[in-house]
Amino acid sequence: MGLDHQLFDQTRRNWLRSSCLSLGAGIMAESSQSAPAPTDAQARATVSRLLKALVTDPDQPVTGVSVAWMQGNKPALRAWAGWRSVGPEHPQGSLPVDAQTFFRVASLAKLAQALACLRLHEAGLLPLDEDLSATWGHELRHPLHPQVPITVRLLLSHRSGLLDRSSLPLASGDALRHALADPSHWNPDEPGRQFRYSNFGCAVLGTVMEAAAGLSYDTLMRRWLFEPLGVQAAFATAALTAEQRHQLATLYRRPEGSPRWLPQADARGEPPHPFATPKALAAVGENASVHSPQGGLRINLPGLVRLAQLIMFEGRWEGKPLLSKQNMLDLTQPQWTYSSLSPGETVGGLFRSWTVGLQRFTDVFDAQGGDRLHSKGGVTALGHLGFAYGLHAGLLVLPAQPGREARGLVYVINGTSQAAAESHGRHSSFRRAEERIIETLLDVMGSTRRGA
Repeated sequence: MGLDHQLFDQTRRNWLRSSCLSLGAGIMAESSQSAPAPTDAQARATVSRLLKALVTDPDQPVTGVSVAWMQGNKPALRAWAGWRSVGPEHPQGSLPVDAQTFFRVASLAKLAQALACLRLHEAGLLPLDEDLSATWGHELRHPLHPQVPITVRLLLSHRSGLLDRSSLPLASGDALRHALADPSHWNPDEPGRQFRYSNFGCAVLGTVMEAAAGLSYDTLMRRWLFEPLGVQAAFATAALTAEQRHQLATLYRRPEGSPRWLPQADARGEPPHPFATPKALAAVGENASVHSPQGGLRINLPGLVRLAQLIMFEGRWEGKPLLSKQNMLDLTQPQWTYSSLSPGETVGGLFRSWTVGLQRFTDVFDAQGGDRLHSKGGVTALGHLGFAYGLHAGLLVLPAQPGREARGLVYVINGTSQAAAESHGRHSSFRRAEERIIETLLDVMGSTRRGA
């Protein structure tokens, strides 16, 4: 984390003045239509004003933000603001967020993993409900409950019992297997009994996926998901092209009272993790944690839009089925919903229900907090959230209803001040900036209770 990647100005006032003057080039909106309808232009103007306000907020600023929203088969609309890389003489030397900026999108990577798992299942390579020990070639059992098979369904719905007691990535396949044999890495309850969100479980699943596909994780994700959708993306930074690395946003935090944005991940020139050696990245079925399948996906907004659209279009892409109706049922039907009889880890009230790989947003707001997406209520959705190293991101799909086409939205914030990160939503457990983005995008799509 070098000082050349930190924001330094004499005072917050000077920083805000320079930002406001320079953000004109950094705030843009895009549609693939050459002549957008006036309603689209109005929507983009509304969203762009919000993004500018978030970046220049004197109390809770963010570094940069990029969003997209989609309705049915219409081209996605997009808007962005702020900076993907902050120079020491900001704004001079800083790089703006633009149409092709890549982001390390944290746990949105888990949504991509779920889609690839279902494609492997469709091809007969990866069972959803069978013991994965045979597929992997190593024993995969809860040490205290060896009679219960660990399955893809349990791992994707975070009910396997695996806990996040290991620092990822792990050093080797031996380290991975040693952790799995240690009871302290498992919830004491029998698998399937509780929802416990697990990054480690995704690393284990990625390793099994490698064995099933006979490919390293980055290669299998490219072949089974990204290439069929025409998506440019990679997990290991070594798998990015030189141009993609140039477009990669740094993730930032800014301590309270400090004028400096501190790089947290993907700083320019940052070396790869020492465990992510070429040999480790090329290995198959040994230790996929070196690819960070739980959160290391680097992807741009056009790529995230296509992942959302695959769900919106019910598994079909360019007229061809990539996911069967049964797989789409697994992707959309609840496996766990929080209640007194079905306990689980809610992350401050935000997690209330889960499918085979996706979060269900159930429009709940109670004493614990909640997953409500709009202050007026009445909006439910499927998707995933991501938050790590100062980044906050979300991909949400509102499935089609009678008389209403499917809709979707994506947002990525690549850096948050401490005040923004610690802010409380007014009608949910989201951060306030996320609430404002989600509500504004739902409003411009007419997705509140009256229109649902």
